[in-house]
Amino acid sequence: MGRSYPEWVIRVNSALVLVALALALTYVSSRTFAVLITLFITAMAWEWGRLVRGRGFDLVFFIQLAATAIGAWTTVEGCPGCALFIVVLGTMAVFLIRSLSVSAAEAWWSAGGVYYAGFPAIALIWIRGDEQYGLLAILYIFAIVWTTDTAAYVFGRLIGGPKLAPRISPKKTWSGFLGGTLCAACAGGLFALWMPETNVLKLAALSVVLAFAAQFGDLGESALKRLFSAKDSSGLIPGHGGVLDRIDGLIFVAFAAALLGWALDPAQPGRALLIWS
Repeated sequence: MGRSYPEWVIRVNSALVLVALALALTYVSSRTFAVLITLFITAMAWEWGRLVRGRGFDLVFFIQLAATAIGAWTTVEGCPGCALFIVVLGTMAVFLIRSLSVSAAEAWWSAGGVYYAGFPAIALIWIRGDEQYGLLAILYIFAIVWTTDTAAYVFGRLIGGPKLAPRISPKKTWSGFLGGTLCAACAGGLFALWMPETNVLKLAALSVVLAFAAQFGDLGESALKRLFSAKDSSGLIPGHGGVLDRIDGLIFVAFAAALLGWALDPAQPGRALLIWS
């Protein structure tokens, strides 16, 4: 018989492999980062189909993958506006195709997978494309999301207490929510110490906002799984479930970070995220 390992050992080992892969591909260049994003959106297209349609590989899967992958690489080539248009077209195409055989509500659930994967993919690649601050901005986003997720899990397990949203996710607690947020603020403050041109308190405050977004994304994905009576989006990642389970917080943080970059300095979104006077 094979040796059985505790769940936390499997969870930690899987996380270490994913972190190493993410950091390596993020560091090398914006193009290798786009490769990383393409791997994730491929898995997301498959998991979304399994979740909302009961099958991963079908015509909708290929349309979603094509729209999101083309959008991602169009962003690499310097046209995020074109990429957004491609994702919108993909969303409409999926809705029209699905509406031929199912209700409008069911068709929209399939169509939603296109922008749920496509928009954050474009956002992250766009931020990474900032030549001066892109790499640091993505590392900062990773640090906040990973810190929030890990601290929320640890504080929730160690302290427990009142449930955050028992009807949506019975295991999440207020202690986990507050612990994740506090640790994210500390992580943001520590990150700012590497960058003397920014304000430590302001970056820590932004980290709190992003921690809220990360945990809201986590709850949103839990609500989605509950709606479709699924425990996990898949079993691709041992100890964690699926890719959608693992990056739900990152998806919402990518939205928030991109909106901030677009509002403050669309020419340098990474700088807009990190540099506060």
